[in-house]
Amino acid sequence: MEKNRRNIGLVITALVIGSMVSCSEVIENPNPEIPLEDIPVIADRRLSINGIDLDPMTTLEEPIGIPPGATKAHVRLTLAGAIMSTAYVQVNTSTSGAKGFNVNRDISTPFNYQYWRPGDDADLWITVDIINPRHTPGDQFKITFPGEGTAGPVACFFQIQEGAVNELPDEIPFHRDPLVLHADGVTPSMDLDMAAIEWSDSGFDADGNPIWRSRLAHGYSQASNGETGLYTNVEAFPDDAVNPQTREVDSEGRPFVRLHTVKFEEPVVFSDRIFPFQASVLQGSKLDEWKYRRGVYRAQIQTPSRKGAWSAFWAIGSRLSTGASQWPPEIDFFESFNGAYGAAYTPRSTSSAQHIGVHGSNQRDMVNGLKSELDRVPGFELDVDLNAEPHDYACVIEDDWITHFVDGKETLQHRNMLDRADGDTDWAFYPIINVAVKIGAENPYNEGTPDLLWYGLQYYAPGSGWSMQ
Repeated sequence: MEKNRRNIGLVITALVIGSMVSCSEVIENPNPEIPLEDIPVIADRRLSINGIDLDPMTTLEEPIGIPPGATKAHVRLTLAGAIMSTAYVQVNTSTSGAKGFNVNRDISTPFNYQYWRPGDDADLWITVDIINPRHTPGDQFKITFPGEGTAGPVACFFQIQEGAVNELPDEIPFHRDPLVLHADGVTPSMDLDMAAIEWSDSGFDADGNPIWRSRLAHGYSQASNGETGLYTNVEAFPDDAVNPQTREVDSEGRPFVRLHTVKFEEPVVFSDRIFPFQASVLQGSKLDEWKYRRGVYRAQIQTPSRKGAWSAFWAIGSRLSTGASQWPPEIDFFESFNGAYGAAYTPRSTSSAQHIGVHGSNQRDMVNGLKSELDRVPGFELDVDLNAEPHDYACVIEDDWITHFVDGKETLQHRNMLDRADGDTDWAFYPIINVAVKIGAENPYNEGTPDLLWYGLQYYAPGSGWSMQ
């Protein structure tokens, strides 16, 4: 969640043991002499229906014929370009242009997202169930395909036509199952003791030893990011801070750190700006032992439910020779926007991304990510609630691929494009946990829970026993 100069953002999770399988083994490069392709820009990830290219927000001109009495309707979607990043569509009905069908009663569409993942074929067959078949030629219904990771939604009509043939092919295109991260039972290379964690404004303790830092590397605010919360701590804001970071123990005896947000009784003026709200952050820019370019970062977090409380587990770069923070690069392991930027406001909404550009330039050339409602992701319960208890967020960073998990289940995989701008090894990521506030000053900010509860952080080195299958 690049809290300094960006406009969008974006996850990961719990685990079990198995043999080591890397993403590069799952998605083979057929000719290692030829580099893997980069992620196509979003405008190039267009969809076609039954082989006909469509512009976003358009409908296939000719209806797709289905025979009288059909109980299923099939359609082939094709995603343009190399699949270097996860994409999906939802399959939705529309009452627009319907004839003879009551789409709300007669048509049933898949509830789960329909995916393209790296390694998949470009063609994807979608099947819609017709609960109450029709026999009259010309009767028709409309299906729309909104989603994420494509250039934009498209749509088509299915129409009853005499003599129509609408069947699946003999050989269905390949689409792999989501990966599962196996790390439970594996000893982490680093495992943060939440009962003993220390922090300060400077990132050093009284003896000069590096500890967690209770401010952003570049300061206390991100007003240029549209945020209305000031990142306080008790040292820099003794008269204004309202318990922004506290160590606590829950009813089950588990230690955690509370990152607290609140609406100030009186707005705080800082750097000639007015901040109605308190935000909170802890970050590891001074902790060399938490800085890595490859491996697995994993955290256990309960997210806030308050609208405008924008929580995240993320990482940006640090120049190893100097310790200076640099952006780009950035990986958003997970973000929960809670309505910020007009994003969904639900207890199951999550997002992940990478921000690509010349390291330390403060300019982003590209962002690639994916937002998901977890009840539509295979492997999650319909009532999944990220705000009700701690969930496990993890990110596997490999040479070729970055893979995100929530509760051990893959939510996004994309080509790692964070190295090429520099090509050196004098840098690594450092982790950040925070709750921003992005909501209008007029909002009372008093519904739901305002705090992120941070229960743990681990790092696993490459080859240390974790696996993806």
